[in-house]
Amino acid sequence: MRIRNLLAGTALAGSLVAGALAIAPAAQADAATATQAQSAQAAPKHFFGPYFSNGSENGGHESYFKGYWQKRGGNYYFYGDLYDRHHNDGDYSYVWFKYYDHHGNFHRNWYRTDDRRHFQNIRFKRDFQIRVCEGSTRNSGCGSYHDVF
Repeated sequence: MRIRNLLAGTALAGSLVAGALAIAPAAQADAATATQAQSAQAAPKHFFGPYFSNGSENGGHESYFKGYWQKRGGNYYFYGDLYDRHHNDGDYSYVWFKYYDHHGNFHRNWYRTDDRRHFQNIRFKRDFQIRVCEGSTRNSGCGSYHDVF
């Protein structure tokens, strides 16, 4: 009777160990995935702005831009919003971006809005600068360039 109980106990212990070993790699993979997701979510955000235009209305602050940049997975990403405080007045808000992308290529882009425009996941490598303008053309009422990175 004792030998049978001993053999049954040994078999049960062996199956528990085998089951734990089979589960361990999956648990490690789940833990690694969770850690990566947390580090992506927990990456610090570096806020800047608001940066204003230099127009004639509203003390030169009709248009403004604010946002943040973040480093994730060895890359830098830019996020932000361009705001126009006077909708439908015939003028637009403009933002200029100057930066080097992740390949080292230089970019100089401009965008406009008569309300709000959101920017996200612009991947860059270095020297990100912003200028905000307001008026009837993209070069009207511009503030100076601001280094954000």
